[in-house]
Amino acid sequence: MNIGKRKLFSINDEPLSLSSSPTKKRFLQFMPFNLKSSFVQSDICYLSQIPTEMRDLILLKLSPHELHQLASTSNEYFSIVLNFLRSSMGTPYLKYILETTPDRRRSGAWENLGRLYGLMTSLVPLLRRIQIIKDVLFTKLNLLGDGTSIEDLSHIGRFFGEATRHWSEREIAWAFSQLDSHIQLKKKIDRFYSCEHVGIETQFEHSIRFCFRLVYFDSIRLHAHRGCLLNVILYKQPIWFQARLIYLLFGPMSLNKIDWEKFSRDRTNFFIYPNVDEEQAYFDLSRAFNVLNRSVHAQKGWNSNSKLALLNELIAQPVPWKSEYVAELLFYCGRELLTNVLIAFAIKNYHKEYAQLINSLCIVARQRKAYYEIIQMAIDDSFERCTLIAQRNSIIIHLQNAFRCVTRNVIAVLASSTITQTDQLHYLQQLEALDAQKASLISFLLTNQFDQNN
Repeated sequence: MNIGKRKLFSINDEPLSLSSSPTKKRFLQFMPFNLKSSFVQSDICYLSQIPTEMRDLILLKLSPHELHQLASTSNEYFSIVLNFLRSSMGTPYLKYILETTPDRRRSGAWENLGRLYGLMTSLVPLLRRIQIIKDVLFTKLNLLGDGTSIEDLSHIGRFFGEATRHWSEREIAWAFSQLDSHIQLKKKIDRFYSCEHVGIETQFEHSIRFCFRLVYFDSIRLHAHRGCLLNVILYKQPIWFQARLIYLLFGPMSLNKIDWEKFSRDRTNFFIYPNVDEEQAYFDLSRAFNVLNRSVHAQKGWNSNSKLALLNELIAQPVPWKSEYVAELLFYCGRELLTNVLIAFAIKNYHKEYAQLINSLCIVARQRKAYYEIIQMAIDDSFERCTLIAQRNSIIIHLQNAFRCVTRNVIAVLASSTITQTDQLHYLQQLEALDAQKASLISFLLTNQFDQNN
């Protein structure tokens, strides 16, 4: 059939019909449809034609996420949602959205509200934005920011983290100074600076920790904003107090109080993995170090040397840490900081400390190949800083003594009459791994080549 011709469509009789009439054929007719221009106008906002009372009742039934989508549609809808939140229906809407009953849970309500207000305040000046956030949190919702209610602090942080998600670091730092009139974190930190001893006023220490962690850190998504806010409270403080404040904010807790002596106690067995609370403390402390150089606002004051000085002060708060705890924290902080610590020991001729740290790193590595590779690369970058042969020999001697001391302790445990067969096998494996690692490290220190078989 020729493509240029119109196709013919057949209309056949019913299959069961016995009629012998020929098949009828006709053309398929297309009816033209004329769209009127009034039906395709895209600039009409039908909500604006509804009375205000009815429109508010409609918006009252929408979730914050749906209001956010509606306000993002056009300028007209943006103005309608903004006027609704500013009206007398705004406060009842907030309380209704945040209301929780046994048969209804509001999952993510605070985050969605913060995201909505972040959009609604995006076109106003910074001071007006901060004032709107303060009015919502402390006037309309009557939240307590002084630390007396942990739940209120969590709500403030979840709202604040989403509302300021697209702000610059300068705006974040300014928002901290404006919100502090309600939270009073700076005032509490100044009082903590004057405390001669730690661990006495536990409730006061809890208040500082929760005010910062819940409002300005845990609910903040961007690492740059976290580093900016952490730098705000550390700025112009003495280095010893910066370290004490880091421990207060991110250190371990035990029995609902900050455990200031956790890392100075002897652990019965460093060959086993730390418990969940201890690992969480290492993770939190490492986050404090990692976010400092993620912020442009904080990079000017925190380079590798200043972070190394902060670590040296931290592992002495309030009493010196055991070397194994320091090794655990360095693995969490990353290879760069670990290497800088070994380089500092090598340059300052702290041979005993250098060897003890390597020994502790090998112990807490617990036969994990990736950790052994980190140790080897750190030694490769740091041992060359010792130019004198006598200094290298001194490190080797201290390293042998450190491994010998650990081996002696393991043998004493194996000689105990109460040890089980499973523990005995575990300690024998650890003893073999330590011996192999010692041989590999000393081989490198002498020949600059690692024994890959170990």
